[in-house]
Amino acid sequence: MGAADRDDQLPARQDLMQEGGTALVPTAVGGEPALSLAGLSFFMVDIQAKRIVWLESPVLDFAETAGLNEAPLSNALRHLAQNDQRQILSLVQQAVRSGKAGPAELGGGEPGNGLSLLASRYQAEGGRTFVTVVACPDGEEDAGGTAVRGVAPLIRHLVEGSEKAVLVVDSFGYLRYANEALFDLFHIADPTLCIGRNVAHIPNRVGKTLTSVLLTTLARRAPMEAKKRFFLASGDSMTLTYEMMPFKVSAGLGGVVFTAEKVNDCSVDYQQLFNAVHAPLLVVDLKTRMLVSANAAARKTFAITEQLMESAPITETMLHPRTFMSLIDHARKEGATPFQATVSGFDGVSRSKRLRATLIDSGNGRHLMIESKH
Repeated sequence: MGAADRDDQLPARQDLMQEGGTALVPTAVGGEPALSLAGLSFFMVDIQAKRIVWLESPVLDFAETAGLNEAPLSNALRHLAQNDQRQILSLVQQAVRSGKAGPAELGGGEPGNGLSLLASRYQAEGGRTFVTVVACPDGEEDAGGTAVRGVAPLIRHLVEGSEKAVLVVDSFGYLRYANEALFDLFHIADPTLCIGRNVAHIPNRVGKTLTSVLLTTLARRAPMEAKKRFFLASGDSMTLTYEMMPFKVSAGLGGVVFTAEKVNDCSVDYQQLFNAVHAPLLVVDLKTRMLVSANAAARKTFAITEQLMESAPITETMLHPRTFMSLIDHARKEGATPFQATVSGFDGVSRSKRLRATLIDSGNGRHLMIESKH
């Protein structure tokens, strides 16, 4: 095939980002894998099909997409910075036209070591054109950071059951993992709008302070431990103690692990607060229906002792099973009006009470808190 023929079939840059003649909307793609710069070794583009095949590194594989991946080109590049997307598409175009292209530098404006890409064209039988791109890390092998192998399973093991907020960004600043505690702490309602994105581009979702400390640590590649006021995307702010631990697997493949928790300047005895409430309060385990806690007012009103609490489920002692199920339904509907029911005390006296129920989710399961109104 001559150069003139190749120019005739050379796709425009915007055409490479389309499939079947219809423009794809990258942000709307759900389950399609997305290419990551950190750990990238090579990828291959099928020009006619506008599809890309690449090898995803297993080191930061929190999404379980390690190995060979294939996707429409536009879908695969959707998480990359616009400048990096343009660089890749220009490199592919140049390789189609000239046979070889590069080096092209990616991540130059982002923290991390960056990548140099070299591309070459392969002409297959039947007029099919493929472009193979090889990525070489552009950085010193002895750069700062602790060498770690298999980061993803290690992080998961460390944070399982942890009350601390944990986040991992790769050496290019892309958010690869965050646990539920982090989303709760930073009031992030939709994690899917954050995972896979570059933190430099989403301060309006994670907060400007978190973005700043992550990018600073990536640039310095030095561990940090400090206390700081974090400004959230919601406009609120709070003081956190946090740690930043850079890690490195190889040149161009590394990142930072961020952990944080709220500063507790005063030690609060929540049992004392529980007992200070004048209204009787009961806490019931939804699974076992056992009474697990009662405040001082409830113990006095219903003659409750620890031994009696452990003797039988509340549906066999204080509440009729139908009453208990009605309270659960009341709690699920978040009813504001107290529920009228009969409560049997351990002193043998049955009392008609106005009850309000609230469902509570905790690390130890689900509980029902029942408040007895006077």
